[in-house]
Amino acid sequence: MYDLIVVGGGPAGLMAASTAAKDGLKVLLVERKKNITATPRTDGSIFYWKFILADEYLEPIMVDLGTGMPLQAAGPGSVDVKMQLRFLGPGCTVNYQGPILFYYNFIRFSPSGHRVYCIKDELWSFHFSRERMLSCLFEEVSRTSTEVITGVTALGAENTNDGVAVRLKAGEREWMVRGKRAIAADGMYSRIVDSLGLNKDRSRKRVGVIGYILEGVEPEIHDHGPLLSFDIPSISPEVIYCCFHTEAGTLNLRHLVGFSAEALQKFMKESRYSSWFRHARLIRTTAVGGTLYSPPLSNPACGNVLVIGDAVSAESFIQGAIACGYQGAKATLKEMSGDKGYAFYTEWLNRSFSFYKNGEHLRSKAYAHIFPLARPSDDDVDYLFNMLATRNYVGHPAIYIARNPQLIEKDRPDFYLRLKAAVEQVNTMFKARDG
Repeated sequence: MYDLIVVGGGPAGLMAASTAAKDGLKVLLVERKKNITATPRTDGSIFYWKFILADEYLEPIMVDLGTGMPLQAAGPGSVDVKMQLRFLGPGCTVNYQGPILFYYNFIRFSPSGHRVYCIKDELWSFHFSRERMLSCLFEEVSRTSTEVITGVTALGAENTNDGVAVRLKAGEREWMVRGKRAIAADGMYSRIVDSLGLNKDRSRKRVGVIGYILEGVEPEIHDHGPLLSFDIPSISPEVIYCCFHTEAGTLNLRHLVGFSAEALQKFMKESRYSSWFRHARLIRTTAVGGTLYSPPLSNPACGNVLVIGDAVSAESFIQGAIACGYQGAKATLKEMSGDKGYAFYTEWLNRSFSFYKNGEHLRSKAYAHIFPLARPSDDDVDYLFNMLATRNYVGHPAIYIARNPQLIEKDRPDFYLRLKAAVEQVNTMFKARDG
């Protein structure tokens, strides 16, 4: 019997496994992918200090660049570094060596080219290689006695008298592994969470995004550090993002992300920004999809199983997932020693993540996605963005107008009425949830 079974080999699971093994536990790590560090899915890979909202993981992190070796130029605007990430809340560190690209601005574009800065002239995050980050975390696991099984799906878990049993499947073969404790780090579509019945009071929403990793994109913007997004209702009801991608270690690659291949193709060929893609070449396609559960789990512990990272909430991001992995392992060790480790972990989650601590967080997130409900026209978005740009407004345009709909009542009465109805729909949902 294992002391701890960790399900999921992402940032949270790798950090949990290495931490628990270093503390002397007999650990089994189970991962669905055969290559634990491969990342075929669509992923932003943004390590942030500031976000549009008071968002996600809130504890401070120190980033030490160039520790142990000089910076090495990897291309224009990019460096390949050895760095140390110090998580001051939990008190753990993570080493990373690989390319990084800095974000100084976050700019949203309207259909005809008006710009609103969500974040302006501020170093707010960096883009990293997720594969390299996973490799660095996996190297720490490899230095321990952790047993690692890849290419295996965890179908579910059940609590037993002496611990927990996890049901695994590879091909046509199914079997059970047993441990004293388990950690569910199998992501936002966690089968472990579902098998324990923890989703029964949560709402479900099918989600999916697709991404194109492109070479040769030529943005007509003299800014080498922006995250770009595009609000063009006639092409996509949801926003389209143009992110960095560090695979080449240069600024030559961009990751174009949207909610359908049709929208991305139309954006590249028919939008005002089509000239940016006239020389673009597709390197590969990425995607991610499944069922998104909300709200975040109020109690991440169930018997002898602790839930961490994106399995608690899709809002943890990579730094939150790493912190969850460390704290989850420490909490499990405390629990096994007779202390109230799971209560410690739950209290830490509630003060360290804004989706618990900030009561208005989820409402603001809903406002950020109000456009699909309010159904603005391209002309409505142009009007709004132009108004905000003229005022030198810095912040999220959808959140701002959802909170101040009267600003468009006179000049855009139809949009105003749809926006008011959409805001009321969101507020009614939160009243029902809070009541």
